[in-house]
Amino acid sequence: MVQRKTNRGKVIDMESLLAQYGDEPAMGNMNVNGRGDLLGKNGQVVQKAEDRARAYYKDNPKSSTAKSSLRGPMPDQTKTEKSAMDPELKTAKAQKTEADQSVMNAVEPEPVQETKTIVGYKEVEQPNGDIEMVPVYEDDWSENE
Repeated sequence: MVQRKTNRGKVIDMESLLAQYGDEPAMGNMNVNGRGDLLGKNGQVVQKAEDRARAYYKDNPKSSTAKSSLRGPMPDQTKTEKSAMDPELKTAKAQKTEADQSVMNAVEPEPVQETKTIVGYKEVEQPNGDIEMVPVYEDDWSENE
């Protein structure tokens, strides 16, 4: 039994309510009972809810709740084959030489700028009406703001 709680914390047993009121007509304009069976004139069951669900999924196969694996391709899909090429083995000396010749290492990194300390945040209204919180730095702080 799954426990359902109201917003006041009262526990409701939905299974017992379904068993108790399953044959009663439900409120609304769908003409179904508590179980979801389609009702005809005088409250007679015309079509069971299970049959309605089966017919829907038969007519709409793309809305099906088919299981799929997250681990890899499905058996009916073609698998990607691995390349027959072996990876190139590099010695430590070759890696060091390659790293020294790299273009990435030839570029000097940008100088580190001073970090500003954030004193607080202020609200700034954008032209489209959105409000954005913008940091206020120690350098920007003035008593007039």
